[in-house]
Amino acid sequence: MKRETIPKLLEVQDLQLKYREFEKNLKNLQIEFDTFKSEKLEEIKLKEESLNDIKGQIKKLRDQQKEKEDQLVLLREKLKNEERRILVLKSPKEVMHMEKEIENLKNLISKIEDEVLNLMIEVEEKVKIEEELEKELNELKAVFEGKVKEYEKGIEEIEKEMENLSIEIENRKKEIPNNDLEEFDKLSKQKNYRAIARITNKDVCEGCKIAVPKLVLEKVKKGEIVNCPNCGRILWME
Repeated sequence: MKRETIPKLLEVQDLQLKYREFEKNLKNLQIEFDTFKSEKLEEIKLKEESLNDIKGQIKKLRDQQKEKEDQLVLLREKLKNEERRILVLKSPKEVMHMEKEIENLKNLISKIEDEVLNLMIEVEEKVKIEEELEKELNELKAVFEGKVKEYEKGIEEIEKEMENLSIEIENRKKEIPNNDLEEFDKLSKQKNYRAIARITNKDVCEGCKIAVPKLVLEKVKKGEIVNCPNCGRILWME
C-alpha cells in the first residue's frame, strides 16, 4: 500500500463509518417504529372492542325497550276495551271482577312504563359512554396516523442519506488503486470497518486506545506504512 493512498482510504473509511452509523440508526428506528405500531394497534383494537361492546349493549337495551313499548300498546288497547266493557255489565259480581282486572292491568302498565323509563335512562348513559369511546378512538387513530407519517419520513430521510453516502463511497473508491483497495477492504472487515487508525496528539492509537511505542512512532513519522503492534490497524499521523 502506498502512503499517498492512505488519506483517500481514510476518507472512504470515515464515509463507511458514517454509513454504518446511519445503518444502526435506521435499524433502531425501524425497531422503534414496529414496537410503536404493535402497541398502538393493540390499543386501538382494545378501544374498538370496547366501543363494539357498548354498541351491542345499547342495541340490546333498545330492543328490550321496543319490546316493552309494543307490549304497552297492546295492554293499553286491552285496558280501553275492558273499561268499555265494564260500562255495559249488569252483574255486581262481574263488575267487581272486571274492576279487579282493570286495576291489575293498570298496575302492569305502570310497572312496564317504569321499566321503559329505566331502559331509556340506561340507553342515554350508554350512549354518552359510546360517544366518549368514539372520541377517544378517533383521537387514537389521528395520533397513530400522524406518528406513522413521522416515522416513515424519518426512515425515508435516513435511507436517502445512506443512498447518497453509498454513491459517494463508490466514487471515492474509483480514485484508489485496486490493490490498495483490496488490502484496505480485507483489513477493514477484520477490524470492524476501522482498517486505518489515526495517532492522537498524545501518541495513542485511535483504534485500540493504547500508546504507540516510540520506535513505531518514528517509523510512522518517516512516512513508512506501519501497523499498530497492538490492534494491527494501519497507523496514520496527519
